[in-house]
Amino acid sequence: MLRPLTLAIALSLLAGCTTTAPAPGSAASKIVSLGSMEHIEVGAMRVARENGFLTVKVQLTNSSHKNKSMYYRFAWLGDDGFPVADEESWKSLTLYGTQTSYLPAIAPVPQATDFRLEVQTPENNVNLFR
Repeated sequence: MLRPLTLAIALSLLAGCTTTAPAPGSAASKIVSLGSMEHIEVGAMRVARENGFLTVKVQLTNSSHKNKSMYYRFAWLGDDGFPVADEESWKSLTLYGTQTSYLPAIAPVPQATDFRLEVQTPENNVNLFR
């Protein structure tokens, strides 16, 4: 039993599958990118509980000199990692060349203890508006 497992691990390493998942609770673990987010960088995140509701502020920076359009939405999660609120609609944002912007959000229900930020650019071929 140990031998096949060792072989599988060795083959994975040889195939270049050595990337690790983001650490739970890290800023990187909060972002779900639906395709390429070229030149759009996610920076600092501020998370707090105000008046019983989870509040979030996420920094986004366009590292290009060209304007970039994107879509985003927040998913609000409970202690078990499952959604506690209805799915939000997609919102659009234009980041002008080298601009930094902040996305503020407030959970719609007090049961939200965590969040996920889903982002998408028009260049990707995922249909957001099904």
